[in-house]
Amino acid sequence: MKKKLLSALLCVALVASMLVGCGGGSKEVATDAPATTETSSDSLEGTHVFMFKSTDNSFGDLMYEGFAEYMASKGEKTVNKSPSETTVAAQVQMLDELIAQKVASITISTNGDAGYDEVFKKAQDAGIPIVSVDSEANPAYRICHINQVETTDIGAYLVQAAVLIALGIDYPDEGPAMRYAVEKALASYTGEEIVLGVLSASIDTPVQNVWIAAMEEELTDACYAGKVSPTLDKKYGNDDLIESTTQAYAFVVENKVDCIIAPTTVGIAAAGQVLKTSDSDIMLTGLGLPSEMQSFMPATIEDDAFASVCPYMMLWDVIHLGATAGAATYAAINDGFTGDVGSTFEMDAFRDYEAETYEAYQSGEGTAILAGVPYVFYKDNMPEWINVL
Repeated sequence: MKKKLLSALLCVALVASMLVGCGGGSKEVATDAPATTETSSDSLEGTHVFMFKSTDNSFGDLMYEGFAEYMASKGEKTVNKSPSETTVAAQVQMLDELIAQKVASITISTNGDAGYDEVFKKAQDAGIPIVSVDSEANPAYRICHINQVETTDIGAYLVQAAVLIALGIDYPDEGPAMRYAVEKALASYTGEEIVLGVLSASIDTPVQNVWIAAMEEELTDACYAGKVSPTLDKKYGNDDLIESTTQAYAFVVENKVDCIIAPTTVGIAAAGQVLKTSDSDIMLTGLGLPSEMQSFMPATIEDDAFASVCPYMMLWDVIHLGATAGAATYAAINDGFTGDVGSTFEMDAFRDYEAETYEAYQSGEGTAILAGVPYVFYKDNMPEWINVL
């Protein structure tokens, strides 16, 4: 599979032009939930805190929209308190301040595996329950983790999608059908070994690392042997637009991979812009928001999917994910939900979702609640999702 090799000089010029023309990843979020713009003099005592990895991240904004809307329906006050830097230290400092203000609860997507124990213990001693969502907190200190999808599912689906895209095959409409399509296509494939790249968040972000491990496990399946490289070319953009752009250009200049998997909404949007601007033959898939990816994906059912840099990608209902985290937090405080294996809570009907009972299950050393399954966005359904997520 031949790919155009750009000169370093052109690459630098394109980076400069893109950085001038692109702002951060934030977007306006419409919500009926309580306003989140409090002054420094406002008391946060009794407020339920939602903390994402950093500010200016649409994924986190949409999760908070669901969290705040659900909690507001219960008469609860919420606030979005996320640091400007995507680091453990920034979150820990903010958490310490919030605990001192006697907040009611903390729902968090962490920036790393380690470094939180002291501040989480402080929250625990103060009677402040912790629920993690998207990226796990230490099981010793959390009630439970809200898992958007099963780890093995997302890892397998991302690899299968990337391989099909590298082979120029349209999305086969049903998630389980991707496995069959991959096996059928690779059985007769005699070309050069397909190489996949990963543009992830930071090198120590728990959720992306678990997904990458699942991707590597998927690539050990016999159907890929001799057809797809078992080694992923990994780069890290730290969930920052500028750094993700730089790393995406590195993929283009090195010209080693056939398809980039970006399991982060910031990374996939940055890579989409880079691949479109550079006219590279490298393709793209991953986890993205339709509203941010519409310029890099087919827009209608009549479109040629492969005229776009990202023929299809996946995610889940991020707003519902945040609402589920809110329901778990509320149930832990008001309805006796303990997060122990087998313990349950009832989530009220939310938007288009009917009321549902969730049950905690064993996940690693702690417990989790499964909120959903991967959902593939492609030319048939992009128009209906662009104005939703």
